[in-house]
Amino acid sequence: MAHTITDSAKLLVKLQGQGSRIIEIPNDSFTIGRKAGNDLPIDDHTVSGQHARIVKVQSVYFLEDLKSTNGTSVNGKQVERHQLRDADVITIGQHRIIFQEPAAPGQPTPSDSLNLDETMVISGKGVVPSASAKVLVTGGKTDQLEYLLSKPVSLIGSQEGAAIRLTGWFAPKSAAQIFQRGGTYVVCQSQGGKHLLVNGKEVAGQQQLKNGDQIQVAGVTLTFYLLSSGK
Repeated sequence: MAHTITDSAKLLVKLQGQGSRIIEIPNDSFTIGRKAGNDLPIDDHTVSGQHARIVKVQSVYFLEDLKSTNGTSVNGKQVERHQLRDADVITIGQHRIIFQEPAAPGQPTPSDSLNLDETMVISGKGVVPSASAKVLVTGGKTDQLEYLLSKPVSLIGSQEGAAIRLTGWFAPKSAAQIFQRGGTYVVCQSQGGKHLLVNGKEVAGQQQLKNGDQIQVAGVTLTFYLLSSGK
């Protein structure tokens, strides 16, 4: 496959019973459904033949439910039409699709930095994590004090499904993301997110994390730790 262009949005697709993959949205209309002619076909009887579509209007993406039988949800809420933002989680049946806005120059994209099938195993019981790093919360409001980084993309934000859940009153839905490249971790600011600091210095684009690094974003301070391979 040719190298992806930087101004195309992407979908991180996690179909039940299959591995994860990245799909580019190359056109202004992208269809999802059970029929084979869709841009993203999902072979599942709970998914309608023409279930939903993503349309691009200028530089803005919208998700539209096509009067499907079982509906379409974004971040846990059923929608008919919804403007998509970075890291929005689309749910169709038992399948999850994460919308990723076009990356700014210098930002990592999962298709370039991750082999999703090596970092995640899908089974009938769901995701089997394989974490080699964690973050400890040393300041700010979150729903836990410690998080294992077991996903290929760990979202820091207040939205449902975020790997590191912010709970402050004015916490953004998507503040930053930590990408896993095997045993290497990279942090970057989400599109439109708050200022991101690592060890007190503002991050422009992306930065690889080292053991003991301090991350500050959206009023929360996190300390990054690499775990030993046996842990």
